[in-house]
Amino acid sequence: MKLLCFSDFNAALHLGNQFSQTIQQEDPDIIFYCGGTMRGIKRIAEFESAMRFQSKPSSDSLEIQEEIKKDLEFLKSFIQILVDTQKPVYLVPGRTDAPEAEYFKIIYQYHRIYPNLKSIHGEIAEDDLFILSGFGGDLGQSFDDRNFLLQYTRSWVEFTLRTLEFINRDKILIFYSPPVCRLDLKENGEHCGVIVVNELIERFSPKILICGQATNHGVVRLGETVVVNPGLFFMNGKYAVIDFPSLDVQFKSMVN
Repeated sequence: MKLLCFSDFNAALHLGNQFSQTIQQEDPDIIFYCGGTMRGIKRIAEFESAMRFQSKPSSDSLEIQEEIKKDLEFLKSFIQILVDTQKPVYLVPGRTDAPEAEYFKIIYQYHRIYPNLKSIHGEIAEDDLFILSGFGGDLGQSFDDRNFLLQYTRSWVEFTLRTLEFINRDKILIFYSPPVCRLDLKENGEHCGVIVVNELIERFSPKILICGQATNHGVVRLGETVVVNPGLFFMNGKYAVIDFPSLDVQFKSMVN
């Protein structure tokens, strides 16, 4: 079985046609997307500024409201590209895919029309060969935020995914946040891995964990789990192809 995975589209609509052509050429059985579709530059700046000054962030400004509208249009265009592949697509949201309510409203609207699109954010799906689940956004944070960016506490993530522990089948998990490992470096050189992902790997022992957010693509093995970071899609259309069950991984780019 051929699995194609990628992360961080980041409103790169100029790569949409190339992506569709790549899917036709690769002809994967399943597409996995780790999130990071919208930019949210002004939303995140407002949130981070409020945190620095220990105040409450506000989304009342016209600039932020216009950015949200534009980001949601990016999301719709991107989802249309995905569903038009006619391949099964499993996805979770990224850190910038907020407000959460607006994001999932669009995802579920498209799912009703295109059942090949499936969100597995905190949910479980079943394939003939494995169980699929995942969680998007920043994980293991001290408090939840679902309006300016998506971040979730450790207790919420653990509670939501707890039933995976009782399913004795091969599992593939998708997270936006990477585990703490050599694949967790961002563009600015900062580490973005979170230890809760390492703990979930140890607890659930998935065959494959696919993650996003970090710049450096690659593969590491944590215990019995193969961790794959396909790199950032908006940087030259990076993606990875995984063969199941051999777990052979190839990293590719649509732009040389």
